[in-house]
Amino acid sequence: MPISVQAHPLSPEECQTFEQVLRDDPEYQQKLQEAQDSGDRRLFAAHFNGKRVAIALIEKNQPVMDWMVVHPATRGRGVGRDFVRLISQALGEGVSLPAHCQQAQ
Repeated sequence: MPISVQAHPLSPEECQTFEQVLRDDPEYQQKLQEAQDSGDRRLFAAHFNGKRVAIALIEKNQPVMDWMVVHPATRGRGVGRDFVRLISQALGEGVSLPAHCQQAQ
């Protein structure tokens, strides 16, 4: 599944456009709201056929992923793996996963 990655501003208007991706994950809607207020995260989205299929927050001053959500319709298709790889390419350095995800692997 070829996806593209784009950085987005962490603004209320932009974040509202991710409602469809986060529809089954309301706790992440709250986390996205909190990230807008803190200003210490970068927002990335994966796009497929013009639609947003995943969202991730990366720490602002280091390439560490805070969290990622993949749209339910695209889960199990390698989107998350490709998304992390493409974010790393966009940043020019590898993105580390949160400690709890590294332990689960």
